[in-house]
Amino acid sequence: MEGISIIIPVFNKIETTVRCIDSIRQWNKGCSFEIIIVDNGSTDATQQTFTVGAGFKPAPTSEQITYIRNTENLGVAKALNLGAESAKYDILCFMHNDVFIHKEKWVSEICNFIFNTPTPGVVGLFGAKTIREDASFRGKSIVYYKRTSAAKSKPFEKVAVVDGLLMAMKKTVFKDVGGFCEDFYVHYYDKDISLRAFRHGLNNYVVDIPFEHICGATRNQISRDDIIRDEAQRQFVEKWKDYLPVDVSTWGDKITYIFRKGIL
Repeated sequence: MEGISIIIPVFNKIETTVRCIDSIRQWNKGCSFEIIIVDNGSTDATQQTFTVGAGFKPAPTSEQITYIRNTENLGVAKALNLGAESAKYDILCFMHNDVFIHKEKWVSEICNFIFNTPTPGVVGLFGAKTIREDASFRGKSIVYYKRTSAAKSKPFEKVAVVDGLLMAMKKTVFKDVGGFCEDFYVHYYDKDISLRAFRHGLNNYVVDIPFEHICGATRNQISRDDIIRDEAQRQFVEKWKDYLPVDVSTWGDKITYIFRKGIL
């Protein structure tokens, strides 16, 4: 079915979640989409807000909200996989609740890009052309179109990996690569699925859609987050050690970088 299923994992921060939903609705009037909220055991008013009859304002007829409640925090990757199981549309869009996109009908733009681009893998708003052997990015290879950034000349750029703040893909691609690896509880699930798509012969992209990210509205609630990130990085490097580094930079990218740095 043509349209997009927007899957948003949440843990508390109901005010941010409601603002995110309102933003999606505001910028995508007349578009075909659904919103799937996967609640990882929130202890604030999240459950009450999305329970039938609790007062959350009704959705337009062209859009619906599905609420999935986990009794405990199962991690981001697991929550995203659960949301995908309930999706009705052919395009899946996994996004953070603290991402706000500033472009009219952006869900249709993502759908059109995926449907009209040969061998699309993961499509998003932030990514990198190069991922090193230690799983880090090179600054010159990072690609994004933040709302406050200077305009770029390219409407899209091919990247090695896409960041998890927003990742869209065909449902068939998601199934073919096996969904998100739940071993990556909250970090590196995005890099992992990007590389699996790339290894399947697909191309990952960052598209020119301006956004703002209010940064860690849910992640800063995770205890021992630095330790979890370091362990996930070690696990990721071990899994992909025979495949890294991955670099999709073109000669044009490299020449541009050389001239900007005044190397020649």
